[in-house]
Amino acid sequence: MTDRLFRRRRAGAFTAPPRLLLPTALVLAFGPVALSAQPEAPSDPPLDAVVDTATAEGPEAFPDLDAPFGPLRVAERNPLYHLFLTPTVRGSAVLGRGETRMALSTAYSNIFEYNASTTFLQIFDLERSSTVISLARGLGAGFEVGGVVGFQHNWGGFLDPAIQGLHELFGFPNADREKVQNGGFGIYLGSRSRTPEVFLDLPPGTGLEAPRVWAAWRAAGGARRAGELTFRTLVKLPFGDHRASSRTTDWAVEAAGRRSWGGTHLHLSAGVVRFGLPPRLEPIMRDGAWFGSVAVEQRVADGIALLAQFFGGSRYAAGFGIDELDNLPLNLSLGGRGRFGDAWSWQVSFTEDVPPNSPSVDFTVDLMIARSWSPGMDR
Repeated sequence: MTDRLFRRRRAGAFTAPPRLLLPTALVLAFGPVALSAQPEAPSDPPLDAVVDTATAEGPEAFPDLDAPFGPLRVAERNPLYHLFLTPTVRGSAVLGRGETRMALSTAYSNIFEYNASTTFLQIFDLERSSTVISLARGLGAGFEVGGVVGFQHNWGGFLDPAIQGLHELFGFPNADREKVQNGGFGIYLGSRSRTPEVFLDLPPGTGLEAPRVWAAWRAAGGARRAGELTFRTLVKLPFGDHRASSRTTDWAVEAAGRRSWGGTHLHLSAGVVRFGLPPRLEPIMRDGAWFGSVAVEQRVADGIALLAQFFGGSRYAAGFGIDELDNLPLNLSLGGRGRFGDAWSWQVSFTEDVPPNSPSVDFTVDLMIARSWSPGMDR
């Protein structure tokens, strides 16, 4: 089915049939329905007041004790996909006027795929850490802008013996890990012809990831309302180390919505990403893909929430005869988010590829800490 959603570069221009719009249409319909469920009030402040003054008095769908934190800010980590724009799940929240937020996050992934078909060979054997700094600013009237830059480190790692031991303990297959030496490294994808064509062959080391910028607009609802709907545009700039970036410009558009019932929150998002392709990857890559997420958040204590989140999309590349490249990239994340003090927030999450033969990586641990500054806050 996804073969028809986006064509390969050599097959022609980017195309998307009408059914691609279904996930986005669901989100677009979600916001107004959520807003219609909020309680009536004698005098409802304008949207700007709700967006820009999160602590202002007025009609609220829930008290601050039940305010949402989620969704989990995670992204696809496949070594081929991650050269391009893999949008981070950000949700519908938008900073208020004059509010600034800086976040430091790190993600550590274990990646192992050793597969061959009659025409292709894939060796992804590494551990990857990414350390990222993001900065966002609220402009008022529901608008927010931000950017992110980070460094990526790829190496053979240290987890192979422990992972194999756990698999053997519980009777799980080792996915051919026994065929290679523990601590080995490889990011290779090529053809198996007499004159092999190499599409990906990257060395270990540390490199700059491509900077990314975004702009968001909250079209309806608010932080204290029972629902909200936000549109976001993201752009990956054509920079970065060759081990961590395609060095081409990619862009994406998405819609994100939230519906809340007290301390329980449902987060949805759907969007489309379009790639700029370097010549060496044009034969295997597609022009673009769709992506989406659904998360359920439950407040369990003052300043702490637990989340379960499912995210994925269509394939960035296909036609290899290898399930771990041809299937849809899908992930399940479990974790927590919370706040301490007046300005600090955090996230801890664990992401697993579901099912295990998808292009997504074996698992990723994400950690984040963030600091916010609001007008009038004590310095």
